[in-house]
Amino acid sequence: MLIILSNDFAYSDIVSILRRQGTTKNIAVEALHTLLPPYAYLAGLAHFVMNALYNRIKKNIKLLKPYVKKHGLTCYRVFDWDMPEYPLCVDIYEDCLHVAEYKTRHALDETAHQLWLHECMQTLQAVFDMPADRIDFKTRERMKTQAQYEKVAETRALKVVQENGLKFYVNLYDYLDTGLFLDHRITRMRVKEEAAGKQVLNLFSYTGSFSVYAAAGGAEQVCTVDLSNTYLRWAEENFRLNQLDPEQHVFIKTDVKEWIKEGTVEKYDLVILDPPTVSRSKMSKSKFDIQPDHPELIHHVMRQMKPGGVLYFSTNFREFRFMPQRIQAQSIEDITASTIPDDFRNKIIHYCWRIVK
Repeated sequence: MLIILSNDFAYSDIVSILRRQGTTKNIAVEALHTLLPPYAYLAGLAHFVMNALYNRIKKNIKLLKPYVKKHGLTCYRVFDWDMPEYPLCVDIYEDCLHVAEYKTRHALDETAHQLWLHECMQTLQAVFDMPADRIDFKTRERMKTQAQYEKVAETRALKVVQENGLKFYVNLYDYLDTGLFLDHRITRMRVKEEAAGKQVLNLFSYTGSFSVYAAAGGAEQVCTVDLSNTYLRWAEENFRLNQLDPEQHVFIKTDVKEWIKEGTVEKYDLVILDPPTVSRSKMSKSKFDIQPDHPELIHHVMRQMKPGGVLYFSTNFREFRFMPQRIQAQSIEDITASTIPDDFRNKIIHYCWRIVK
């Protein structure tokens, strides 16, 4: 309810809410200037303001029900910053919620902001009839950096979720991200549908969800490459969770940027490349910035692809500017629009290209 005082909420809207309580316009305007302390009137407005968040999420759940059932989802987004006064993304993971508040410029001091968060939490508890201990709240920046992979807690609490007939381990508490990027659900299905009999390479693999989809799609072999031992082990567990033998595939711990430069054999039919926006890991020999570095990275990747091989390249860097003129390929297709799931209101949650060598 406190977001009502931010720059995103019009002065006229506050007056309108007061008038709906039976207050005349003149008295409503005067009230906004004379109420002390500053938030004394909010108890009377809470029903109107937080009710908007409650109703929007309820509406979204109802609209998404057929989509969720069709794809067998137990993890999906129910609120995607749908309203400017609520910079929140709310994801369902089985019987829990994962909530991310995106840092924005607002007029709230720390006390007011904490009160607003408290009201949001109460609203979510009411919508889902869920106790607070099953709702994880995090604050995050827009840019996807290596920090998203760093621990913020040490619960080691894994939960199994389902997507398109496959299962994945997620951790809602220990990292900014959960282990499964929900916005790439459609892209993963495309990989699965193209993987049969193919040699597949998954770079910057994270917890290996693309690798699982490829293996489940009948890939001859999947090579999963990441700098983190933790995430490679997580990927192997995701294989086992789906009755896929990790021993039949390859898992490599290395600096992707350096490793990809060394290969010269045209081996792979299908490649997934979803790098971080910026990487400055202490384990890496070199820094990486996706904007200036992506043409060279793609060039080295394509050297290891067979003629006619397919590369899925994606990024969630919002200011990203693709440079196709610096990439030699048979075809380059922007498939972004067709890869955004229905539960994401933000239609530029990521960018994605299908590149054929």
